[in-house]
Amino acid sequence: MKEITMCIIDDVKTVVDGISKRIPWSDYGISIAGTASNGKEGLALIQDVKPDIVLTDIRMPMSSGIDMVRELKESGTQAVKVIFFSGYSDFAYAQESVRLGAFDYLLKPFTTEQVVETVLRAKAKIESENVERLDRLELERKLRESLPSLRQEYFRLLIRHEELPERASDKWDFLGIDMGTSAFVALAVQIEELMNENAQMPVREIELGRFAVQNILEETVKKEAKGIVFREHLGRFVIVLNPGEHLDVLALAESCRDNVKQFAKREISIGVGGPATGIAEIGLSYQQAKTALSYQFYSGSGSIIAYQDIERQGRLSAGYSADKETELLYCLRSGNREGTKRLLDAIFEECLRYPAPPDPEMTVNLFYGLAFSMFRIIVEKADPQQRKWLDEQLAAIKNGRFVTTDALQAAVSELALTGCDWLQKRQRNDVGQLIQQALTYMRANLGKELTIQECAGIVHLSPSYFSNQFKKETGMTFMQYVTSARMDKAKRLLLEGMQVQDITFELGYRDRPYFSELFKKHTGLTPTEFRGKYETPGNAQAEEE
Repeated sequence: MKEITMCIIDDVKTVVDGISKRIPWSDYGISIAGTASNGKEGLALIQDVKPDIVLTDIRMPMSSGIDMVRELKESGTQAVKVIFFSGYSDFAYAQESVRLGAFDYLLKPFTTEQVVETVLRAKAKIESENVERLDRLELERKLRESLPSLRQEYFRLLIRHEELPERASDKWDFLGIDMGTSAFVALAVQIEELMNENAQMPVREIELGRFAVQNILEETVKKEAKGIVFREHLGRFVIVLNPGEHLDVLALAESCRDNVKQFAKREISIGVGGPATGIAEIGLSYQQAKTALSYQFYSGSGSIIAYQDIERQGRLSAGYSADKETELLYCLRSGNREGTKRLLDAIFEECLRYPAPPDPEMTVNLFYGLAFSMFRIIVEKADPQQRKWLDEQLAAIKNGRFVTTDALQAAVSELALTGCDWLQKRQRNDVGQLIQQALTYMRANLGKELTIQECAGIVHLSPSYFSNQFKKETGMTFMQYVTSARMDKAKRLLLEGMQVQDITFELGYRDRPYFSELFKKHTGLTPTEFRGKYETPGNAQAEEE
């Protein structure tokens, strides 16, 4: 920190010499910048050397200390810490000096210690103010550097929340927004490749692409009009223009699209909102721009769509014949892939056969409704893995995050045709499902005297047909499967601590030796040996076979 400078002004030379020469000011980080013997000389000295601290008497020839301070204040000279010397009779003057901004005053006679203590307090105050000033300068520097970000954040809020004009003026001045406060147009700009959530791109490539697009948009806008460009989310920018009377906004949008394609090698689409007369309507213009941009769903990438054109056409809702949907669902349920595809194509064509494109949101909702109807049929026969895929596919369609109608139709078709294939395969395995039902019954009744006739009757098949299909499905004869299932259950019961005798009756056997022999034939171990081999050491209980 720089050395503090001080001037001493008094018409008594001994006072000046005593303060300036007999006190080791350099030890305190203070240097004497000069001395004077009257108020007039003192004023000139202060204005010349601009000291940090001034020690001055109140009563002096030619000009008093009070007059000197008043002139300093009126001339706008850099603020100094003024410390007055005064006698008791000058107390009223001392009070006046404090009102004029003097730092302090000392009553005569004063000691050296009093002078040093008062000067050091002034020095501490100066250093504190210097730190505060430096902190403020640093904050102001950081504020200047962050103004572009603050402006963008302000506009991000402005397009979502209405701003009162009387409050906006101060904010625009503070943020340095170089636009008027009336006549705006908002544009929504979409980077096509970043709208595809399935696209796998490195973060660095994404950020470089966004940075390049924003720079190109800013440069293009700057040449034609006042405006600001800011990010709304990953793949979308917003442009708020102050277009002036003669600017062709659609031509500017085309320049933005063409420049981005040429220099950044990116495809963008742009929605142009309607005119906003004031700041409060910017949000409405932006919503219109987003609505216009949503119609890129039909026209594809690189589109420029004005809200006014959509407004003139009227916002239509798509629809299709209920009979077609009924027939489609019949084909789907029966696993008729060819019929399902034919009817889907017919529905898609009917939905989009309009003089002007229907409302994109309504089209997405319509296709989602169709997808949900198909989902309900498919999910009845789906396994857990298929159910998971169906849930994800339906959620993707519901979210409506499709850049084009082709992508949406492809998602709906994939759900329908994949489900159709599953149902077709499931129908081919109907007998297999019946066998599975029989197996479930058998596993639940292993303690009973199970027969082919009984189990075939459960699933309404003839015993001979059931027997043949049973072997095809399981690879075992009926009795082989019953024995295997009983032995598996016996293993589990043994490890749970059940006695061999109890297990014998639990599984429908009436003869324990026969059960033990059958168990050893199946596992290579007697029940006791099996338990001893797999049971936790120390818990084994020996049993006679």
